[in-house]
Amino acid sequence: MEATTTGMNRTGASASPAGAQAMEEAVARYSPPGPIDLSQAREMRLLHGQEAGPLGSVPPPTSLGGMVRTGVSKLMGEHPEILLDKIGERIAFERGGTRLYDALIVKYEGAVNAGAKVPSPADAVKAAGAGTDDAALMGDASALATLQRIRAEELQHFQLLCDAMRQLGGDPTAQTPCADVIGTASMGLIQVVTDPRTTLAQALSAILTAELTDNAGWELLIQLAEQAGETSLVSEFAQALTEEQRHLNTVQAWLGALVVSGPLPSDAV
Repeated sequence: MEATTTGMNRTGASASPAGAQAMEEAVARYSPPGPIDLSQAREMRLLHGQEAGPLGSVPPPTSLGGMVRTGVSKLMGEHPEILLDKIGERIAFERGGTRLYDALIVKYEGAVNAGAKVPSPADAVKAAGAGTDDAALMGDASALATLQRIRAEELQHFQLLCDAMRQLGGDPTAQTPCADVIGTASMGLIQVVTDPRTTLAQALSAILTAELTDNAGWELLIQLAEQAGETSLVSEFAQALTEEQRHLNTVQAWLGALVVSGPLPSDAV
């Protein structure tokens, strides 16, 4: 399933010993006689860092209740904008996660249409012993049904976060600084999953990176909500984290089955 084969790859230096030796000789001949001074580049980066403004800002509350809540929090020495920023980050990530699973479903369907015998994630979770609760929840669900369920939960998390942002007086459509950062950082993941040359296993490897990041993000968000005294949000966020942990276990076990175990009989799909 990994589709790792021997081919015409000539990127390694050992594929052309003469060429590699010529490069080494050129380096020895044309390199500066002493260490290269990078201090000016470092000073330039420091200067740009000092002169640059912030990446963005958190918009002010859009409701009277949000203004009152934010004002009271600031009087108590708290920073409610940090919680709003991190909620904005998770909104952006969950929206992107939904699109990642949309692309992964297409990747899976393409593998099946090409005749691949894909092991089911349910069997992979059971074989990996990822957790009895996870295995019981999945039952004998097909790979497609599992992917559709995870995709639906990612969308539910997005909607949950939008509701949380409104509850705190924020605007879920605004791009906060952390939302901007996570959107940029996630661009490579969607490029991997949508690349027509990547295999299902390679796409799952990118999804695994997303799920690891997602779990850590929810843990931090819960911590911030607890500090802000938002007990109702803590409970809802904790449920989302439980579901995200299941996503992580499923993806990790399924990826292991695809890479390590090899294809299974077609009736395991």
